[in-house]
Amino acid sequence: MHNLIIPLVTYVIAFATILGYQAFTDSQLDDHIEQAIAASLEEEHQGRLNVELMATHEVNKGYGICGEYALASSAGSGRVFFYSKVSEQVTLGADSQRYRANCLGH
Repeated sequence: MHNLIIPLVTYVIAFATILGYQAFTDSQLDDHIEQAIAASLEEEHQGRLNVELMATHEVNKGYGICGEYALASSAGSGRVFFYSKVSEQVTLGADSQRYRANCLGH
């Protein structure tokens, strides 16, 4: 019985560590995208903006993220973005070339 418990506990610890790291990394990426969107919008809005991501999904085999965002200061939603993990740049707007090329039809 002792020979069964040690490997089982080791597998559980390894599995929990991997899932915990993955959740932490995803959370950091969401925060980075929110900051990039806020920085892009600060020029047209005065002051600090609070951005909330909604309905995100990966595209291009995980190299990009498409989604919607909302500003805490406005009631409207449905603003779209594309974020490239390679260049770490965000593109805002449904009529932008990068959004249409990467997000529409996926």
